[in-house]
Amino acid sequence: MSEAFKPQWFHILLALADRNRHGYAIQRDVLDQTNGEMTLWPAMLYRSLAALAKLGFVEPVDQQKGEPADERRQDYRITKAGRRRLAHEADRLAGWLKAAQERNVFDAVEPQ
Repeated sequence: MSEAFKPQWFHILLALADRNRHGYAIQRDVLDQTNGEMTLWPAMLYRSLAALAKLGFVEPVDQQKGEPADERRQDYRITKAGRRRLAHEADRLAGWLKAAQERNVFDAVEPQ
Protein backbone atom coordinates (compact mmCIF):
# COMPACT_ATOMS: atom_id res chain seq x y z
CA MET A 1 0.00 0.00 0.00
CA SER A 2 2.92 2.29 -0.66
CA GLU A 3 1.22 4.03 -3.58
CA ALA A 4 0.52 7.72 -2.97
CA PHE A 5 -3.10 8.05 -1.93
CA LYS A 6 -4.54 11.49 -2.56
CA PRO A 7 -6.71 13.18 0.07
CA GLN A 8 -9.57 13.64 -2.39
CA TRP A 9 -9.55 9.89 -3.06
CA PHE A 10 -10.16 9.25 0.64
CA HIS A 11 -13.13 11.61 0.65
CA ILE A 12 -14.59 10.20 -2.56
CA LEU A 13 -14.42 6.66 -1.17
CA LEU A 14 -15.93 7.90 2.09
CA ALA A 15 -18.78 9.52 0.14
CA LEU A 16 -19.47 6.17 -1.51
CA ALA A 17 -19.15 4.12 1.68
CA ASP A 18 -22.84 4.30 2.58
CA ARG A 19 -24.49 4.42 -0.86
CA ASN A 20 -23.96 4.80 -4.58
CA ARG A 21 -23.77 8.39 -5.77
CA HIS A 22 -23.37 10.35 -8.98
CA GLY A 23 -20.67 12.95 -9.45
CA TYR A 24 -22.58 15.96 -8.15
CA ALA A 25 -23.73 14.04 -5.06
CA ILE A 26 -20.13 13.00 -4.39
CA GLN A 27 -19.02 16.61 -4.82
CA ARG A 28 -21.64 17.83 -2.30
CA ASP A 29 -20.86 15.07 0.20
CA VAL A 30 -17.13 15.83 0.14
CA LEU A 31 -17.87 19.51 0.67
CA ASP A 32 -20.01 18.58 3.70
CA GLN A 33 -17.44 16.08 5.07
CA THR A 34 -14.72 18.70 4.99
CA ASN A 35 -16.84 21.59 6.29
CA GLY A 36 -16.35 23.38 2.98
CA GLU A 37 -12.56 23.02 2.94
CA MET A 38 -12.33 20.66 -0.05
CA THR A 39 -14.10 21.53 -3.26
CA LEU A 40 -13.87 18.88 -5.96
CA TRP A 41 -14.23 20.77 -9.20
CA PRO A 42 -15.59 18.59 -12.03
CA ALA A 43 -12.23 18.02 -13.76
CA MET A 44 -10.56 16.90 -10.51
CA LEU A 45 -13.56 14.79 -9.50
CA TYR A 46 -13.80 12.90 -12.78
CA ARG A 47 -10.03 12.42 -13.08
CA SER A 48 -10.06 11.04 -9.55
CA LEU A 49 -13.00 8.74 -10.27
CA ALA A 50 -11.21 7.46 -13.39
CA ALA A 51 -8.03 6.80 -11.38
CA LEU A 52 -9.98 5.08 -8.60
CA ALA A 53 -11.79 2.94 -11.18
CA LYS A 54 -8.48 2.00 -12.80
CA LEU A 55 -7.19 0.93 -9.37
CA GLY A 56 -10.36 -1.14 -8.86
CA PHE A 57 -11.63 0.95 -5.93
CA VAL A 58 -14.83 2.24 -7.56
CA GLU A 59 -16.99 1.16 -10.45
CA PRO A 60 -19.78 2.76 -12.45
CA VAL A 61 -23.26 1.34 -11.88
CA ASP A 62 -26.72 1.87 -13.28
CA GLN A 63 -28.78 4.60 -11.68
CA GLN A 64 -30.84 3.67 -8.65
CA LYS A 65 -34.42 2.60 -9.19
CA GLY A 66 -36.83 5.35 -8.35
CA GLU A 67 -34.46 8.09 -9.49
CA PRO A 68 -35.41 10.01 -12.60
CA ALA A 69 -33.39 8.69 -15.53
CA ASP A 70 -30.69 11.14 -16.53
CA GLU A 71 -28.23 9.96 -19.14
CA ARG A 72 -25.82 12.73 -18.15
CA ARG A 73 -25.38 11.28 -14.66
CA GLN A 74 -23.25 8.25 -13.91
CA ASP A 75 -23.58 6.58 -10.54
CA TYR A 76 -20.56 5.02 -8.86
CA ARG A 77 -20.10 2.50 -6.08
CA ILE A 78 -17.19 1.52 -3.91
CA THR A 79 -15.79 -1.98 -4.48
CA LYS A 80 -14.54 -4.45 -1.87
CA ALA A 81 -10.99 -3.40 -2.71
CA GLY A 82 -12.06 0.23 -2.29
CA ARG A 83 -13.52 -0.52 1.14
CA ARG A 84 -10.30 -2.24 2.19
CA ARG A 85 -8.24 0.76 1.01
CA LEU A 86 -10.61 3.21 2.72
CA ALA A 87 -10.30 1.25 5.98
CA HIS A 88 -6.50 1.19 5.62
CA GLU A 89 -6.38 4.96 5.08
CA ALA A 90 -8.78 5.63 7.98
CA ASP A 91 -6.62 3.46 10.24
CA ARG A 92 -3.49 5.31 9.11
CA LEU A 93 -5.12 8.68 9.83
CA ALA A 94 -6.33 7.42 13.22
CA GLY A 95 -2.72 6.55 14.05
CA TRP A 96 -1.65 10.09 13.25
CA LEU A 97 -4.47 11.47 15.39
CA LYS A 98 -3.44 9.22 18.29
CA ALA A 99 0.16 10.42 18.05
CA ALA A 100 -1.02 14.05 18.15
CA GLN A 101 -3.27 13.36 21.14
CA GLU A 102 -0.45 11.62 23.03
CA ARG A 103 1.66 14.75 22.59
CA ASN A 104 -1.14 17.03 23.83
CA VAL A 105 -1.21 18.93 20.55
CA PHE A 106 -4.85 19.88 21.02
CA ASP A 107 -4.32 21.30 24.51
CA ALA A 108 -2.13 24.01 22.95
CA VAL A 109 -4.87 25.19 20.58
CA GLU A 110 -6.77 28.17 21.84
CA PRO A 111 -10.43 28.55 20.84
CA GLN A 112 -11.05 31.27 18.29
